[in-house]
Amino acid sequence: MEIPPARFLVLMTVIRFCGRADASDTSPSTIDHILAERGYDRHLRPNFGGAPVVVRVSMSIASIDQVSEVNMDYMVTIFLRQYWQDIRLSFEGTNANLTLDGRLSDRLWVPDLFIPNSKQAFLHKVTVDNKLLRLHPDGTVLYGQRITAKVACTMDLRNYPLDEQNCTLQYESYGYTTQDVLFLWKDGNASIHGLEDIEIAQFDIGGFTTSENHGYYETGEYPRLTFSFRLHRNVVFIILQTYLPAILLVISSWVSFFINPEAVPARVTLGITTVLTMTTLSSAAKESLPKISYIKAIDVYLAMCFFFVFAALLEYAIVNFSSVGIAKKQASQRGQQEKPECHVCRCHDVEAHVGGLNGVSSQHTLRVDIENEAARKETSFSLQGDVKDQSQSRGTFLPPAQPGYTDGACPPDAGMDDGEAKERSPFAAAVTTMLHHLYGRRPQIKNSNNIDKYSRIMFPSLFIVLNIVYWSTYLYRRHYFVF
Repeated sequence: MEIPPARFLVLMTVIRFCGRADASDTSPSTIDHILAERGYDRHLRPNFGGAPVVVRVSMSIASIDQVSEVNMDYMVTIFLRQYWQDIRLSFEGTNANLTLDGRLSDRLWVPDLFIPNSKQAFLHKVTVDNKLLRLHPDGTVLYGQRITAKVACTMDLRNYPLDEQNCTLQYESYGYTTQDVLFLWKDGNASIHGLEDIEIAQFDIGGFTTSENHGYYETGEYPRLTFSFRLHRNVVFIILQTYLPAILLVISSWVSFFINPEAVPARVTLGITTVLTMTTLSSAAKESLPKISYIKAIDVYLAMCFFFVFAALLEYAIVNFSSVGIAKKQASQRGQQEKPECHVCRCHDVEAHVGGLNGVSSQHTLRVDIENEAARKETSFSLQGDVKDQSQSRGTFLPPAQPGYTDGACPPDAGMDDGEAKERSPFAAAVTTMLHHLYGRRPQIKNSNNIDKYSRIMFPSLFIVLNIVYWSTYLYRRHYFVF
């Protein structure tokens, strides 16, 4: 069977391309010579000086992993494929596509595509360079590569861990502007393959979109392709790791409401332990997150739990303070039949001329002190009566009692000199009156155990209400707001 000359020429060219690609001495010069005979220059793009080359792109996603909130990036491994037409490589005599050694791409013009939002990337080379080169009769070239890249992903963590993140993967020409090269997706969203089979720890992959736009720089306008996909965080892990322990700590702090207030070591130890444990849990939860300025959803919940734990410790302080005050009051009531309104009151300075023995008179200043002891009280009041009688008999003036105050009661300026009472401003007097009024209307606690009884109901009820508000708010924001 005789082979047509055109087909024979193509087969010989392919054999010479493939058979001598590994020869270190003769391969470069031989391939360059063959391409030079066809007028091929790999340093010039196809249709140089004419219309821009259209490069169509598709890809298969092998894996997406290591999504990091701290570094705000993720790792992706892809099979990238680029299609373009180079008339200089067209051939006739056969309709078969020619699959060539990938290392021949170093002798051909290929697009200078790169990933602008990648932090680092590399091509796989095991066991050989993972490249695909396929040539069609009309000069269409298929160039495939296997790439792994760490790509930046800007995250908004205000709703963390009830958040959804939008990450992108971009392709762009490094040196050719839109006047030389155009990048297009081969089949729109259908150009992306394998995404439905990807599984990511703590995330579920939602929808994705593809777009074609341009990147604007000082040196010109460059073609750009963008692939965007959404990540829905799986909150079950965070609930088991952070939320559930926080809830159990809050419930543990309520155990102190059922412990006898007289068991001071037990209640203080329980309160301090829960507060310190809650602090440790909050610190551990923040270690896996970046140091950002705004408040996250998990910060709100942990702060709420810390407030309840600390409030339980503070509640016992109030119970203990109230019980001590009530005990003192009861002891005072048992020790006396009637409790004066004030223990020691300097009501008036009474100047009286008291006649002494043998007709000798002397001037004495009598300061009346009202004490708690009944004997001292009776003596004081009897002495005051004698002084009043002697003062009236000798013509001495005794200031009258102020209206509205009974014996033993203190006037508002008791204990003050006349100058101090006059110097006190009306504003200070009004503030003092208001504070006395508020202090008098304060709730009277007759039994400190009632505080624990009310806390057993108020603390759980308020915690349940705040949980309903918290979860309703952030779940609503997760489904209806996109940041």
